[in-house]
Amino acid sequence: MAKIFLITSYKGGVGKSTVAANVANKLAKTGKKVLLCDLDFDLGTLDLLLGCEDRMLFDVCDAAFGRAAAEDCTVRLGQGKNLGFLGAPYKCTDEIVPEDFAKRLKELSSGYDYVILDTPGGETVTLQAARLCADEAIVVATQNPASIRGAEKTAAELAEKGLSSRLIINCFDAQSAENSSRAGILSMIDSTKTPLLGVIPYDRVMMFAQEKGVLAEGDAFVSSQAFENVVSRIEAGLSGRRPVPVLYKVKGIRRKKVLTK
Repeated sequence: MAKIFLITSYKGGVGKSTVAANVANKLAKTGKKVLLCDLDFDLGTLDLLLGCEDRMLFDVCDAAFGRAAAEDCTVRLGQGKNLGFLGAPYKCTDEIVPEDFAKRLKELSSGYDYVILDTPGGETVTLQAARLCADEAIVVATQNPASIRGAEKTAAELAEKGLSSRLIINCFDAQSAENSSRAGILSMIDSTKTPLLGVIPYDRVMMFAQEKGVLAEGDAFVSSQAFENVVSRIEAGLSGRRPVPVLYKVKGIRRKKVLTK
């Protein structure tokens, strides 16, 4: 059975889709079969981040409701074609019942090692469906105080529903954490009351590259190693191996400085 991860936060604009796309891509690079689903039916943008908007003939609803074969709906990406993508519909006309849609998402996960479900901010029917079929949630937050509060609320409500969460700190500005002008890593863990999965540094190169459908790959992206660390920690948690440190080989961050804040 595939391991299903829900990428979420009630606060919009924290980079959930960026995290979902890059984590899915890095998992596929390890040789695992990965399905990435865009469940933001109001403003799905994963096809743009992946650079495959012109290849989308069908969407996740077409696959889920059987209007076309799941494989025909899936855009294959990457050198080994290990990454499959199901995009959000331009306009959803289907009646989405969370329990039913969750079952359909489970059926679509057959044959994959991992499924990544990217969800919109706030309480939506697609988030409810994703919550029902996910094995674990990944809550995304930035150092913005509103984002931190949103992550805390998200993780707490997921816990009430019986779903465990781990935290990814996105767009982390190490310098502002060092001079105490913004929250540091330990402060964010304490505030959100959520175990840490990864820290993704602010990456100006990626900010512009993703506008062209390019993901974080290579030394030009300071976030590339951080996403690899996230994937390594996910797989370590499943295998029982010792996880790598969150800032392992990440350039430009002085670990002791940001961890003591």
